[in-house]
Parts: sequence; C-alpha cells; structure tokens
Amino acid sequence: MQAGAKRNMVAAINALTALDDLLTRSDAFIAKMHALGAMPEGRKTLQRLFSPGEAAAMVGRDRTTLARAEAELDVGAPSRNPATNRRIGYSLEQIQAFRRHFGTLPWRDDKTDKPLVIAHQNFKGGTGKSTTCVNFAHFLASRGYRVLVVDTDSQATTTSFFGYVPDRDLTREDTLFPYLNSESPSLDYAIRQTHWPNLHLIPACLGLSDVEIGGILALAQKHTAQERLDFFRELRFGLEEVASRYDVILIDTPPALGVTALMVLMAADALIIPTTAKMADFASTVQFLRMGREYISRLDPHKEYLWRRVLITQFSRRGKQSKETKSLQEQFVEAMQGIFGDAKFQHVVHEAVEVQVAAATFTTPYEQERPNRRVLAQLDSVFEEIEIAIKRCWPSKADELLARGLV
Repeated sequence: MQAGAKRNMVAAINALTALDDLLTRSDAFIAKMHALGAMPEGRKTLQRLFSPGEAAAMVGRDRTTLARAEAELDVGAPSRNPATNRRIGYSLEQIQAFRRHFGTLPWRDDKTDKPLVIAHQNFKGGTGKSTTCVNFAHFLASRGYRVLVVDTDSQATTTSFFGYVPDRDLTREDTLFPYLNSESPSLDYAIRQTHWPNLHLIPACLGLSDVEIGGILALAQKHTAQERLDFFRELRFGLEEVASRYDVILIDTPPALGVTALMVLMAADALIIPTTAKMADFASTVQFLRMGREYISRLDPHKEYLWRRVLITQFSRRGKQSKETKSLQEQFVEAMQGIFGDAKFQHVVHEAVEVQVAAATFTTPYEQERPNRRVLAQLDSVFEEIEIAIKRCWPSKADELLARGLV
C-alpha cells in the first residue's frame, strides 16, 4: 500500500469516547437553550403580563371594576412603564385573584363534575404531540383552570418546557417510576409547582424508561386476567387519588405502544390523537388505533372514553399551485373529515414559525412577553374547541353551553 493511501485511512475511535464527545457538545447546547428561555431571572418564570383590557376580558369585568378591586383585594396595581407611567398589565396571579373575588373562575363543580384525564397519544413521532400538549396546558392555565401535566415519555420533551434539563436536574425517583414500581403509595412526591400559578407537573427523564423493563418483569408474575388489568390500571389509581385538586389532567405519552402507553390508554377519560395531514402519519395513526383496540379488547373490553378525536397538527397551505387548486394537505384534511366525521376536531394546528422559534428555547407563545397575536388567536381557536369538548363532560356547564348555542 502506498504511503499516501495510508495517510488517507480513517482512524478508528473508541465508541464510548466518540459518544461522550457528542453528548458533551449536545448537553452544552441544550443548557444554553434552557438558559435563553429562563432569561432574565435565570430561572423559568412567567414573563407575560396581560393588559388591563385583556385582564378585563379574562376576568369578565370591565377595567374600571378591576381598578377599584385592586386595593380591596390587596393584589397591587398592574406594572407600569417607567418611561410613560402607563399601566403595562397584570400578572396571571393577579388575574386569578380577581377571578376568585368575582366568582368567574372556570373550575368544574366538585359536586357534579369529575376531573378529566386527557391523553395526547399516538405512537408516531414528529406529529407535534408534546408541543401541542404543552401549549394546550398553557392555554388552560391562562383561562384559569387547575391543570396537572403528566409526562410519561422518557425523552421528557414536555418536562423541558417547564424549565428542567431532565437528565441533569431529575432522576427516575422524581418521575412516575417509584409509584409504578410500588415504592411509593401515592403520586404526591412527584407533583411539582411550575412557573404557572395553577399548573403542576409530574416530570420525566431518561430513567423513566425503566418502567418498560420493570413492567414486563412485573407483568410476567401476574397469573390472572384481573391481576393483569389491575397492573395496567395502576396509573389510573394513582391519578384518581390526586385528581380532586384539578380540573384537567393532561398526559403526554411516549411515541410507542409499550407498557407505559397502555397504562395511559387505561387511565384516560378522553383521547386527543395528533397527526399530520400526510399519508405516512395517517397510516401510522391507523396502526395505533388498531393496536390500541386490540390490547384494550384483551385487557378491558368494557373500557369507556367520553370522547376520542383526531387533531390535525403542523398544517401548512404552502404548495398551492393556483387559487383554484387546493393544496394536497387541504385535500387530505377534507378526506380525513369524511373518514372521521365528529371524531375529528374541526380546527387544525397551523404550522407557525413563531411556535417553532419559541420551542427552540423551551417556551410557548402563551408565556412570551410579547406574543404574536395572530399565532395566539389561531392556537386559541383550536384549544377553545377542545375546551368545549371538556365542558360538555361537566353537568355544571350545561347552562353556559346552552346560552352559547353549543349544546
């Protein structure tokens, strides 16, 4: 072999050394993105303030009434612009105080309404499942609901949105694992306050993946159908013990139909099934539905859902050839409407650069200081439709829905 050829040979590198190098670089970048999302305090806070006009609409009272109530409630006046002395806006904590005072909190009635457990579930990755779950959680929290988000995906994307670098800040002892592994009698240890005053989180990290291996071993020791059913209902039992504190519990799920995902299917009262308007993702969604049906038929054929609906995500009108020609995505959405009917949400989540840019620093438009109003309006239209589906499950909201012509 010639000397020049020898010099061009690729030198092998130790696999651990190679992977360690990539991890070091990647972890540094993720930490940097988290730091940008936590500026300027250096920790995750809700920076957004709501103008007096926005606050009045959110509370259901006029601006003058809120101004009069400030001193009475001792909530403090809204922040002011130091240059102009004009009122900038109220914090969500102040708005919640006004809502409590005026009786306009949207909470369910404990006497008649049950907390709703909603799973965002599909075993196809890349459908915007986690992003949609977090944005919906922020929407509900801004509306005043008491929300618990449960991250069951060991990739922990949802957890990252709440200010954590999962495998640096958390261990499996902070996740669902101790409860599902029978090391803790309840989920109280795992529930954390977030930077939203009325939104709590059960986080995830890579260690949560041990549920899959441990679950398979535990399942092998179950000898009767009832024992196997109780095993997959364990998450449901845990959530029932803490559910009275919340209106809505949102579960983000792993992109696979394993032990954890089956536990979520058994725990949920309702399903949001995110998918894009693409044939490959549609086919994967059909596989998810088929496999989910197969496993539920074996575990508990009497299992019930209050509703289950497909949600189109990442919708884009790009690719139109002319005003007369609809894009392929639009045609596919129409086809899916014909297939699913009322089992599909009418509104779609539009692809938006602003949502992607916010997600790069683990934030959402709902918590940005100066959100894009057009993007918020589009997201609101989607989430208001889901909110109505929730309210239809609560008898105490019947008169409100009737007055709005939504019954």
